[in-house]
Amino acid sequence: MRKKQEGSMFDFMAVGICILAISVVLTAYFGCSDLLLRKGQISQIARCYILKMETMGCLTEGEKNKMLAELYAAGLRGIDLTGTTMNPVEYGDCVILQIRGRIQGSVWREDHDLFRSVFTAREMPVEERRMSTAKH
Repeated sequence: MRKKQEGSMFDFMAVGICILAISVVLTAYFGCSDLLLRKGQISQIARCYILKMETMGCLTEGEKNKMLAELYAAGLRGIDLTGTTMNPVEYGDCVILQIRGRIQGSVWREDHDLFRSVFTAREMPVEERRMSTAKH
């Protein structure tokens, strides 16, 4: 018959530390993937509206309001469209869609202090610039 071996407290601590480390890594991953997902949504919205601008020759007031609502729904705040073609251009001329703003997200603290809160909410700048040719 075999004798039952006694467990060690250090074995349990090692498992606990590994679980803690995995939780921190997963939290960081989900925070970063959320930011990337929202940036991808903003990029898709920009693509959709530059295609509309190609056919109309500019970004109309109605389309601008729809786009702003979609960008806000995607989490973009402080939206600035400076540099965007708002006045109609001739066939073959350049149309530009310039979107700037900020996305709120949880990111790793810059001081990397593990004894304080590891993640902090911060606004990240986002810029999306699309350029095409008017085909109306």
